[in-house]
Amino acid sequence: MTSTQLWIIGGVCCYMLMMLGIGYWASSKIHNVKDFIVAGGRMGWVLSIGTIFATWFGAETCMGSSGTAFQKGILGVIADPFGAGLCLVLAGLFFAKYFRKLNIATIIDFFQMRYGQKAASCLSLIYLPVYLGWIGAQLLAFGYILHTLAGLPLLPAVLVSAAVIVIYTYSGGMWAVAMTDLFQALILVVSLLILYPILVHDIGGFANAKAKIPADFFRFYPGDQSPVSWLNYLQAWIIVGLGSLPAQDLFQRIMSAKNATISKWGAIIAGLLYVAVGLLPVFLGILGRAAIPESSGERILVEVAMKYLSPPLIALMIGALLSAIMSSADSALLAPASIIGRNIIPWLKPGASETQQLNWCKWSVLILCACSLVLALYFQNIYKLCQEAWGVLLTGVVAPMIAGVYWKKATTQGALAGAAAGMASWLLFKIFLPEDYPHNLFGFAISSVVLVCVSLMTQKDDVAQAQPQSL
Repeated sequence: MTSTQLWIIGGVCCYMLMMLGIGYWASSKIHNVKDFIVAGGRMGWVLSIGTIFATWFGAETCMGSSGTAFQKGILGVIADPFGAGLCLVLAGLFFAKYFRKLNIATIIDFFQMRYGQKAASCLSLIYLPVYLGWIGAQLLAFGYILHTLAGLPLLPAVLVSAAVIVIYTYSGGMWAVAMTDLFQALILVVSLLILYPILVHDIGGFANAKAKIPADFFRFYPGDQSPVSWLNYLQAWIIVGLGSLPAQDLFQRIMSAKNATISKWGAIIAGLLYVAVGLLPVFLGILGRAAIPESSGERILVEVAMKYLSPPLIALMIGALLSAIMSSADSALLAPASIIGRNIIPWLKPGASETQQLNWCKWSVLILCACSLVLALYFQNIYKLCQEAWGVLLTGVVAPMIAGVYWKKATTQGALAGAAAGMASWLLFKIFLPEDYPHNLFGFAISSVVLVCVSLMTQKDDVAQAQPQSL
């Protein structure tokens, strides 16, 4: 075993122990379901901004975006970081204060208040496959790193990451997730800021490297004037820019802030930071074409670190990548577990006590992780796992959420019809239309149109609340 591998393994072990320690500390703060899901609504500026930023900055941004940028350039990564940053800014500007003042714990609570129990229960089921894909992507990225650097087979590497994430998320809930997110975000930013100038200097400067890379890799908008190209471009912006607005992990962070002001500006600041820092792995991926042209792209960030950094700095960089991955994985586990314990169990078992709901939240962490492991090992493609997850949210939940907040005439029947039509059309488009067509955009458009039409036809029959105030 080389000295570099020893540094990496030693650093990873220390990091894992630290995460477990934070989880143990946070467990003392968990007294009820609200503590577990939204940290009791007591997080200040630093924790709020840090946990939103770190949650978004996961495997997709670090490994997925750098690898896709290596292969396709900036146009290949419009969805993330640009669309993802847009999502956070939109959430802060148009939704954060509204939701924070409702004082609820999950996005399904809002759907229940706005559309009723039946609609909320149906919409809650949409979230489970979404997060299974996202969790799987994070675990897969973790396994790739340990497999590439430490020589561990992929399956044991993924199992190690899953075990640590499950333990501290199970123990400390949102408090553990937020504290580890802040720590992970700091490591990540420092590491990327170290690696980027080293790479640029070694390849003779940005201008020199750019001359060796096709000009299209730096294009921000389509050069092709065909309608399909521009529709795909629009889809790239909204698949995360709108598709992640109803994401439970984002909703939890909005609700975890001490007040509505922190909810709003914490999301906006995190969104701007996300785009700024997210450009680092994107340009590392593109410039990696000049540094390591023989790379396949999927692991370019790891390969650049291995080539240009000393063993201690490699260990720091790997710690940063693992930090980013774990900060998204723990959030992705906590989000659906919260929905199961808080919303699905009371629906299946009316009268479930606070203790029973909390226990189901915790046990769901274990169950969801096991399902995600199977999914990750089947797909073994980070970017595909994330995009499929976003597509479900965009076509099934975005229209009911936006209409529920901003359109008083939206009805329960309209929300359910819009969700069903959007997801069904999305699946049909994926089966029967060419792969390069914007299936997600078409599904979202149909979801929105059906919601509006059915709502207008069912105004007299609807019993949904127009303006929810409390649960």
